[in-house]
Amino acid sequence: MAAPDEPKPRPKRRRVTTEPPPGSDPTPQPEEPRGSGTENDARLKADKPPHWG
Repeated sequence: MAAPDEPKPRPKRRRVTTEPPPGSDPTPQPEEPRGSGTENDARLKADKPPHWG
């Protein structure tokens, strides 16, 4: 067990962090709000293939 004054080990990252490519926008516009996730349910239910009954 580590002593209380020793720093804790950093968790391993599973994703690689890279520098942005040259010429990329350093201040991008914020992303537009996404839908609720249920707004397309009626269309999906209506578009069932005929063999689904």
